[in-house]
Amino acid sequence: MVEIDLKQHQKSGVLPKELPGHLGHRGRLREKFAAAGAEALQDYELLELLLTYSIPHRDTKPYAKKLMAAFQSLRRIIEADLSSLQSLGGLPLQSALQLKAMGDLFRLAHREDFKRGRVVSSPDHVTAFLREQIGSKPREIFTALFLDHRNHLLAFEHLQEGTVDHTAVYPREILKRALELGATGLILSHNHPAGSLEASEGDKQLTRQILSAARAMGITIHDHLIVTTEGHYSFRQAGLL
Repeated sequence: MVEIDLKQHQKSGVLPKELPGHLGHRGRLREKFAAAGAEALQDYELLELLLTYSIPHRDTKPYAKKLMAAFQSLRRIIEADLSSLQSLGGLPLQSALQLKAMGDLFRLAHREDFKRGRVVSSPDHVTAFLREQIGSKPREIFTALFLDHRNHLLAFEHLQEGTVDHTAVYPREILKRALELGATGLILSHNHPAGSLEASEGDKQLTRQILSAARAMGITIHDHLIVTTEGHYSFRQAGLL
């Protein structure tokens, strides 16, 4: 790969007649994006453009094409962990960190929609939010949305993080936290990193335990959702609540 030290040429007073093809190409990508936004670019071209800021001296198209081949979609790319971005996408660490930070920024921005005081009334919106927050996590995470009697959100919290296929969850701790917040309703959720959208016997047993204890305390379990990057499983829709 030919690299040109522009500063050195500027010092000598002699500039190359033509820049390497990838430098001219990235300039054209920037112009297209500046003029018409992301819609003017194909998905891999948008990745190319983004990667130019962390890979300034090499053609970024091969990286972009490899990422799209490995992950199949932009969503999966920004939801991937660092090791996958490096091993499957072939990215240098600085570029893997760049894309990981973008994904985290997206999730944090979406979390602003679920701040305290919001009325939680759309199951589809809740499901989409939970999929974005924990659906792609490499370990199981158990979360809860704590609601008041008018379905106003009091808090969204990660209650426990486990291994790739198990999380130790204690109903007493969940309900203790609900009492601390003054919650009268809960939407529980956890992810399945392996991608299964079926509730295990352990999932069902835990849900029954929480449901029984919550009823005794006057707290409503609105749903328990299992989420992945591809979809979700609702205990309520399955008739288990």
